[in-house]
Amino acid sequence: MSINFFNRKEIKCLQKLRKKLNQRGFTLLELLVVVAILAAIAGTATIALKDTDARASAAAHVTMMDELNKGISTYRVLQRNTLPNRLDSLMMYGGTGHVTVGAAAPLSILGFTAADTGTYTNEDAATLPIPAGVQTIMSDAGITELRYVNDVAANNPDGDGNCGDIKALVENRGNNVVAGNIFLSASANGCGVAQALDGTATPMGMFWVGGQERLTGQPFTVETGTPVEFDGTNLATANSPAYLLTGIGPSSTLFDANTLGGMTTVPVYRHVKPNEYNRFVAVWNVGDFDGAGAITAKDQIELVAIVDGALDTKEEELGEWDGTRNTI
Repeated sequence: MSINFFNRKEIKCLQKLRKKLNQRGFTLLELLVVVAILAAIAGTATIALKDTDARASAAAHVTMMDELNKGISTYRVLQRNTLPNRLDSLMMYGGTGHVTVGAAAPLSILGFTAADTGTYTNEDAATLPIPAGVQTIMSDAGITELRYVNDVAANNPDGDGNCGDIKALVENRGNNVVAGNIFLSASANGCGVAQALDGTATPMGMFWVGGQERLTGQPFTVETGTPVEFDGTNLATANSPAYLLTGIGPSSTLFDANTLGGMTTVPVYRHVKPNEYNRFVAVWNVGDFDGAGAITAKDQIELVAIVDGALDTKEEELGEWDGTRNTI
């Protein structure tokens, strides 16, 4: 026995409708609706994939920061309390003296035009002279020189352009100069020169002004008096630790594969533009501001943290990875 859910009249109507549908195609309106739906789906997928890529990069950055921290510590142990040498100063050094490499965050947008002032605007760093006492403890620990960018036109790294216009040099596809290697020497397609830390000169350095708690998790306190952290403008009254910043670029002996404890790969910070310095940054405790405008050197230099090229800490980079903080 069969069961019919439709009466004969309804079946006839359905048959006519099916026949009609089989005879005609899609209307223009129907096609436009379908295309709009597909475009919306594709757009959503693209946004999701972009976010996934940025978060994956953030996760990779956290891993690199950990590896660099461990790598420097291992190097120091295997090299009998000697730190990697030839770190990047994050500064330019030319005929007009020392100026910062970057004009805006991330850490260094390379290349100045005639209108550029060389003023560094990242709120987490400020420039100060590296005093002789700090140079001494750095040299005693194995950091006998820092790399600076020589921005004079005569410094020609690759036969096509010169270091007098670093932005044009880096963006020129006809040479082998890249932003991450700008502190290498001219023979290695960079614009870098060495500055000895022997106390005979007073080179400039980049110092952290983002607060101790961001680096260590512990707020800055003093046993007596009022704690005053260095903010880039209060050198005469600051009494906080002095944290020197150095880039960890390919010039460093940390990446000498023939050296005991050397790493084989130079980590790259990827949240930058093609003409921006794309290395990670070491933060060193080199002394204390004395509350009277000077830095009193510590007994020895100590690595405090590794931050990324935008001077974000590991915890802040983790925030980009888990979605609680916007990626750069």
